[in-house]
Amino acid sequence: MDSVTEQEARDLLAAKHICEDADPEDWEVLERPFGAYTFEQGLVTESGSNSGLVVQLNFYRSPETNLITVKMSVFRQVRKQPKVRIYQLHITTKSYDPDNWHEEAHEHFGSGRAPVPQWRSWRSFEDVLRFFCKQTNIEFRPELDDPEQLRLKP
Repeated sequence: MDSVTEQEARDLLAAKHICEDADPEDWEVLERPFGAYTFEQGLVTESGSNSGLVVQLNFYRSPETNLITVKMSVFRQVRKQPKVRIYQLHITTKSYDPDNWHEEAHEHFGSGRAPVPQWRSWRSFEDVLRFFCKQTNIEFRPELDDPEQLRLKP
């Protein structure tokens, strides 16, 4: 996957970005694997202009083990060009009992990679999203709901 340098990623994410009009209906249920959800939306700057960045959230809970896989990413996307990774948080079912360093929960700032040991204390989707938003300086307006939450409309 194409990535910017770690410093370039940190510089890009130093400015606040907004994901406007995030709606529970924006979560797309995937056919495969069963129980998987994805959310993708462009980001704007605080002044409301297009940032050229896209947030992509993938969430999956294994029906067999009840363990989750989460991949939360920020990409730079320019028309007709491949996405370039700016940031990514990745937790897989293997992260619960890793066989090697690559299976551990980790984050990428551009091409840099670092473990995320604090993930073991997270107990909800909101905990994971809070960490992601802190690391990426992204604000969801309104706050993004857990894809597994059933919301009844009034």
